[in-house]
Amino acid sequence: MNRMIAATPLVLVGRWSARSQEQARRNAMAACTVLAARRLERIEVESFIVQALARRTAVAEPTARMEGVG
Repeated sequence: MNRMIAATPLVLVGRWSARSQEQARRNAMAACTVLAARRLERIEVESFIVQALARRTAVAEPTARMEGVG
């Protein structure tokens, strides 16, 4: 507490701005990590859907061909 009283307003503002900047960087890094995880999950889901649709199309094509023959 004595250091706070002994510090000038300019020093206090300087400390506050440095702490604020450090916290903002930590928040940005945490957000970046979350966004990267979500991006990876979205890519995996898109890949799964593409593969599922390809399998469905591959299974449906022979049936469609058989119906047109008869």
